[in-house]
Amino acid sequence: MNSEAVHADHDCDVLVAGAGPSGLCAALLLAQNGVRVRVLDPKHGPVEQARAAIVHARTLELFDRLGVAGQAVARGLPITHVALHETGRHVGEMPLAGAGAADRTRFPYALALEQSETEQLLVAALAAHQVEIEWGCAVQDLIETGEGLRVLARRGGTTVEVTARWVVGADGASSTVRRLLGLDFDGETYTQSGMLADVTLDVDLGIEGMRLNLTPGGFVGLLPLASGRYRLFGVVPPSLHRAPDAGGAPTHEAYAPLDHADLQRWFDEYFRVDARLREVVWASMFRFHSRIAQRFRAGNVFLVGDAAHIHNPAGGQGLNLGVGDAVNLAWKLAQVVNGQAPAWLLDTYEVERRPIAATVLARTDIGFKLETATDAVAVWMRAHVATRLIGIVSRLAPVRRLFFQLFSQLWISYRDSPAVATARGRGPRPGDRAPYAPLAESPDGARSVLDLTHETGYHALFFGVDGCARAGELADLLVTRYASAVSCHVLPRQETAAYAAYRVDGPKLVLVRPDGHIAAIANPVDPGEIDSVLRYLDWVLIPVVAA
Repeated sequence: MNSEAVHADHDCDVLVAGAGPSGLCAALLLAQNGVRVRVLDPKHGPVEQARAAIVHARTLELFDRLGVAGQAVARGLPITHVALHETGRHVGEMPLAGAGAADRTRFPYALALEQSETEQLLVAALAAHQVEIEWGCAVQDLIETGEGLRVLARRGGTTVEVTARWVVGADGASSTVRRLLGLDFDGETYTQSGMLADVTLDVDLGIEGMRLNLTPGGFVGLLPLASGRYRLFGVVPPSLHRAPDAGGAPTHEAYAPLDHADLQRWFDEYFRVDARLREVVWASMFRFHSRIAQRFRAGNVFLVGDAAHIHNPAGGQGLNLGVGDAVNLAWKLAQVVNGQAPAWLLDTYEVERRPIAATVLARTDIGFKLETATDAVAVWMRAHVATRLIGIVSRLAPVRRLFFQLFSQLWISYRDSPAVATARGRGPRPGDRAPYAPLAESPDGARSVLDLTHETGYHALFFGVDGCARAGELADLLVTRYASAVSCHVLPRQETAAYAAYRVDGPKLVLVRPDGHIAAIANPVDPGEIDSVLRYLDWVLIPVVAA
């Protein structure tokens, strides 16, 4: 990346390189907050294949904040469990909807949603904000200007130049933006290759969940899609193995085509399903990788999604992790661009999201290696111990809750971030996702406490303060003190589910960030704790009146 003299004016506030789910979510949240955004992508339109086809509960909650969850659910198919088989023998089920999940999220399931559908609904949502994707436009160079960047791109044979204050690299595993920044992409490439295929079958299997079949040396799976198609996925057997990127330039996301006969043979030998492939819509082989970028930020450039991290497909975490990156970064960029928060807040993007990505990579690595180990002991353990154990423990409510928590990404927390306050006591802590907590009454159509926090800005939730003058004065102060919107909500005592979820045992203030994570917790009638909350907010927001 080069540098040149300062130019104060920019064509846009933020340029997003890449129009996959991560880039589109970042752009949509920025546009919803009045940020001037442009999106470039070298493709000629949204992908046409299912590609990443699992959307977990936390991602659906983030879609809900973006206003697209309803459309996503309407286009998808809820998946509540994974039926586990070992060489065709049913051995148990792994839940994707844990015990009591309906009290913890509006979306107590995983959603089978084709990536093509995800991208189309996000593109349409951006168009409603007058943001059109600039297709066929590939970033070629980034030049620092002192107050932003000059981005050079190619559209056909023409050079396109865009100046922006910030750039978001959402351009996939073989990211040009990451390469231009000179950032390492450390990790490993597995010896195994994977296969994806979108097919129709000559019979209706009548399944409502995902089917996973453990085979010697790997696994294969079948996921029903709302379109009536099925997604086939798994580890490629050695007899079909051919490296997708053999003989070409190094890449982290190359797909190699697979013919119908090979795919039918793989299906017949490994899936153990009495059916024939009727139509192969798309079939491809790829390499499994586990890599993470050295940094997620360099100057005024950020990496999100596969540009920042890639991992094996265990648990279907990839798209979901990328959307989490996008939302975490975009609300902070919006507040900084709009003069509502200090620039240092952007440093917390990497502080918060890189450890999450590293944790997901570590967990999926363990799962993948357990599923694909080929030594005799591992194969025997998987066939005779692991499958039986899963069949037993998956019936236990605590285990079902744990499975759902891990896969859904509801576990993600930022407790160690400088962007949240410190707090002691029972219940949720600053940095945690704000509990869903269904409401008995529905003010403004909100069905849960989490729904109350969907509007732009921070949200102050007051518990146990009915008729308290001091709490009312604090609420008035929060609304008027900051450039950022701070909305206040008083939860009456009859909302027992909310009081239980937030562990309320006296007057309590819970401050929620724009991404639905808790920013601070305090006693709103204690002068010392009020001062502490105001000092925290004066740190993360820009006051409009003297402190």
